[in-house]
Amino acid sequence: MDEPRTAEKEGSPPDDRSDVGSAGGLGDGAFPAWPLPPGPQAAGTARAIVRSVFGDLGIPQAALDSAQMIVSEIATNAVVHGARDRVELWAHISHRTRPAVTVQVFDAAPWRDPGEFPVPPAAPPDACGGRGLLLVDALTAEAGGRWGVHPTRSRIGPDPATGKAVYFTVPLPAASPAPQTPAPWPAHERVRALADARGLRPRVSLGPDAAVIHFTVGLWVWVKGESLLYERPGHGVVRHPVWDAVEVVEQIVRYSEELAMEGSAYRSPSWDLY
Repeated sequence: MDEPRTAEKEGSPPDDRSDVGSAGGLGDGAFPAWPLPPGPQAAGTARAIVRSVFGDLGIPQAALDSAQMIVSEIATNAVVHGARDRVELWAHISHRTRPAVTVQVFDAAPWRDPGEFPVPPAAPPDACGGRGLLLVDALTAEAGGRWGVHPTRSRIGPDPATGKAVYFTVPLPAASPAPQTPAPWPAHERVRALADARGLRPRVSLGPDAAVIHFTVGLWVWVKGESLLYERPGHGVVRHPVWDAVEVVEQIVRYSEELAMEGSAYRSPSWDLY
């Protein structure tokens, strides 16, 4: 299994993009990324990565088995139907409602649909294929997670490429060793570093009680107390705990891509920054 190529190391300077030595450490806020080979080996490589990541988090065997089948289907779709020469697998932990591990498979194929993949109709009984997304939907629901697809940017290499990521989540067990600890440097610097790595280049404003990270498309992240907040376009303000910087930036990247494709005008915040 390849070592992850890109992730922030906890304890490193905020703009660090150096390699991480193992799949472990997700509980410390790491965000590793692995390249997947552009052929039949992609599914096996993805399964091996998921085994390593989930094994370090105390995921039950049944959920691990389901996750391996899910990622196998998603990775296969990426190399067969997507941009097979630029496929990546990412993993991180989010904490907003119930702690969960999120696995994403990115490919650089053009984004076509602004919504999540619909679950396709069942394949004919005698068909050899055509059931991949039905399997993904059923196994994710069985594990208590969710799945979908959205536009985003690549993470491996010096120049982020636009494309899409198919993701799925699996809730962490109560006894998981993953701690809830923020980075050992200010949260606004963590958010800025993650966004810089995706080519967003935000600007930070420091106020007496909060920090605001501004993005050129008219999106903001507020760092206030133990919370990270952002405005989901058309849906109001979303609050995350301060250690959810990876998840928050992933959503900002998603909405940045969606707004850019829509040609949306610069937006003003709907509530006070401070």
